[in-house]
Amino acid sequence: VSVNPEKAYGERADELVQTVPRSMFDGMDVEVGMSFRATTPQGEQSVIVIETTDEEVVVDGNHPLAGIPLTFDVTVVDVREATKEELEHGHVHSEGGCGHD
Repeated sequence: VSVNPEKAYGERADELVQTVPRSMFDGMDVEVGMSFRATTPQGEQSVIVIETTDEEVVVDGNHPLAGIPLTFDVTVVDVREATKEELEHGHVHSEGGCGHD
């Protein structure tokens, strides 16, 4: 099964890559690959450090899989009719139920 980026994690958005002063991470040993939660006008945002210099840190707010077509190798091992409860809830339930009332 192949899933295009627009149906998965979306296309990459260049505006989600920002350079910020290293002083924003005062007292921290910031390294490439670290992730942080940033407060933005749109709310909390996960960012990943993609580059550092002595004065600046470049962070990326894109999901790591954004812009990448995904391919899954799946095998259907069983097919069954949905239960009445599953149809009412609109999703599949596992053996122990769905975890909500």
